[in-house]
Amino acid sequence: MNVSCLSFFDSKAVMPDNDMVSNALGDMALVWDELRAHVEGAFPNVTGEWKHYGKAAGWTFKLISKKRNLLFLVPMAGCFRLRLVFGEKATAIVEADVAIPDEIKEALRAATPYTEGRNIDIDVNSREQLEAIMRLLKIKYEN
Repeated sequence: MNVSCLSFFDSKAVMPDNDMVSNALGDMALVWDELRAHVEGAFPNVTGEWKHYGKAAGWTFKLISKKRNLLFLVPMAGCFRLRLVFGEKATAIVEADVAIPDEIKEALRAATPYTEGRNIDIDVNSREQLEAIMRLLKIKYEN
């Protein structure tokens, strides 16, 4: 995780639980729960785990399907950050998808390509963002 992705929970000694996340996210806790439920229902063998990526990043919730990272969720105060990694094939599909917002495409274009793909971070602060996020997840999973 990058340093600008600081979690609300930075103490390695205290792994967040559902109540702590709900309190930190406030109204956005419902969106967090809806996204998690969607991912767990839409993809096979999804598991989730909390990971502490050091003092600079704090705690992140990682969702995995069949040993493959699907997404990372970083709880913040009143919102959360979502991180996705796209390979080149998936990046091209996102670019061509007219339903994906331009700001997401721009972030993907601007992302540095690494061996594992391009990282994009999306600050989720409204339920309206879920449709595009779910579409991105489908593209990522299928490619």
